[in-house]
Parts: sequence; C-alpha cells; structure tokens
Amino acid sequence: MLDMLAAAVEDPSQQLPEAESRHLLRLKDTYNYWLAHPVYSEARIRDYIMASYRLGRSQAYADISIIKALFGVVPRAEKEFQRFRANKILEMATAAALAGNDSKAKALTKIADSIAKVNHLDTEEGDQLPWEEIKPVDISLSVDPQVIGITPEPDAQKKAKALLERYTKEIDPDAEIP
Repeated sequence: MLDMLAAAVEDPSQQLPEAESRHLLRLKDTYNYWLAHPVYSEARIRDYIMASYRLGRSQAYADISIIKALFGVVPRAEKEFQRFRANKILEMATAAALAGNDSKAKALTKIADSIAKVNHLDTEEGDQLPWEEIKPVDISLSVDPQVIGITPEPDAQKKAKALLERYTKEIDPDAEIP
C-alpha cells in the first residue's frame, strides 16, 4: 500500500483505485494542514484527522506514520529550516566581523540568537522515547485459573469432554472427538 501511494505521489498521472485515491487525498490534506501548523503535536494532528474524517485513533496514527514516510516529518523540517536560517545569519555576522563592522556583527549575532531561542534550537526533540528506560515485562503463561483468582472447577476436563461430545454429535455426527 505504501509503495502504491509513494508511486502515486511521484507520478500524479497514475490511476489509483477509488479507496486508495481518497486515502491519498486525506493524507495530502492532513500534510497541508500540518504544514500550515508546524508546531502542532502529533496528538493534535491525530485529533484533526479523527474529527475531519471520522476515523479511529489507530487509523489516525497510521495516517501520520504514512505521512512521515511519504512527505517527511513536518516539525523536524521546520526546525531544520530555522537552524539553517540561524546558521546563514551567523555566517553573515562572521563576514561582517572579519570586514571590521563590529556593530553589524553584534546585531546579526543577536538576531541569530533570537531565532535559535524562539525556535528552541538548543533543546532536544520532545517526542523522543526513553528507550533505555523501557523494560520488557516478564510474561509467564499458565493454564492454572487460580493465577487470576478463579477457583478451579472440579472435573473440568471430564465436563469439557462431555460437552464437546454432546455438541459435536449435534453438529456433525461423523466427527471424530479428540
């Protein structure tokens, strides 16, 4: 599915089935919405998808992951652009300082610092998961109902076999009973 959508993004003349065509339009609409609001979190974009298209939470998150794969991560792109902009201004400040224009260099440095501060270029991304802190849960399987607080039924195996014989014969008299 992702390959088909990616091919359709690269070649808009490609014909898609009706359902995939609507899905691609939904993805493009959501991407454009996210571009218009690059500071919105994934949760807010999820809410937009759920409200606009009446989809469930898991489908909205699936759409977000497809958008990231097809078009890139919007907040990261915005932050990278601002980082590029600040670096360009710092280069201009360096050139001004080397030319002997200290007042222009100081002004450009303050502008670059302001851009970095306003766009939080000095902080880490907020959506990073602490993978080193996640510990897998130890799961041990058991057929003992007492593990979850249920008292076992006496002769449960005999009752189960009797019920199996009874209902299997009603459905298919020729069936073999294990």
